[in-house]
Amino acid sequence: MDTKIVRLLRALVKITTKINELRPLSELLEEIVKISDSVLNVSYSSIILVDERTMTWTHGATSDPLHKDNIHKYAREKGATYHIVKERMPLIVPDVKTSRFGDHPFLQESGIKSFAGFPIIHNNVVVGVLYVFSREKKTFPPQEKEILRFLSEQAAVAINNAKLYEKLKEKTIKDELTGLYNHLYLKTIIDRELERIKLGGKKSAFIYMDLDDFNDINKNFGAKMGDQVLKHVAHIIIENIRRVDVPAKYGGDEFMILLYDMSEYEARVHAERILNKIREEPFVIGNTRITLTASIGVTELARGKDYDDVLKEADLALFEAKRKGKNCVEVASSLLSGLEDY
Repeated sequence: MDTKIVRLLRALVKITTKINELRPLSELLEEIVKISDSVLNVSYSSIILVDERTMTWTHGATSDPLHKDNIHKYAREKGATYHIVKERMPLIVPDVKTSRFGDHPFLQESGIKSFAGFPIIHNNVVVGVLYVFSREKKTFPPQEKEILRFLSEQAAVAINNAKLYEKLKEKTIKDELTGLYNHLYLKTIIDRELERIKLGGKKSAFIYMDLDDFNDINKNFGAKMGDQVLKHVAHIIIENIRRVDVPAKYGGDEFMILLYDMSEYEARVHAERILNKIREEPFVIGNTRITLTASIGVTELARGKDYDDVLKEADLALFEAKRKGKNCVEVASSLLSGLEDY
């Protein structure tokens, strides 16, 4: 049998096998473009996932080294991706220069002369486009079009499986009400961070926060209203931390935040900012307005500590904030130094 056909059959079997593997979506997309490159005579391949309704980019991968970090810009308004998604049909461009896509900066930068794009459709919804690009002019013969059609069909199933996998994984690490991470996941992250610090990494910080008089909110307004308050506070936390930080829900009305590469002093400033936002942004629904405050304890992750040490220190600082009348921030180091002096 022809070597090329053997390689092709093996590749088609390989991508079919991928459908049955539960893996992160980003890994799957990288695998799809690798397989596309291996079975087709092209310069590189790309896959773009979009929201068909809003035409916004959601995920992507490419084997083009020039555009790995900005592939999201492929889906420009009225461009090839827009055309393929709206028409729900493949787009074959044998000569980029004479087409209406000739001014696309990515195509120009990569010296692309021909390309083809096939819609990825699952359950009658277009979820993305699989592209192949060539720096040589080519017409994409029928066999290659069939391969692209097969790849896009198989990719649709595999992408749906990957999304289901990520939703399942998210349920195991996130709090269903607030969308923040749960305590068990945060503990795993903190244990890992403490190991990094033990090996010489920079210190990080930890915030432990408890809403003041939350039981009164449940008592006076009901548990459903209390849940809405918790979601409101979670939103404030997310809006006032960095993307790298890890916020978590702990207990009924308690929140925790891991702040990477931050000193205890910097974390206190950060905690004060969050507390100010909680004070300044009362929970409002209909004619109900609930002013909120919180008590916050801050400590640092440092060499020689384990997770229990971090939690105990933060809890000590939180208790001190409550003792002082609530609605304030306390740091563990000042309390621990006081105990040592005593």
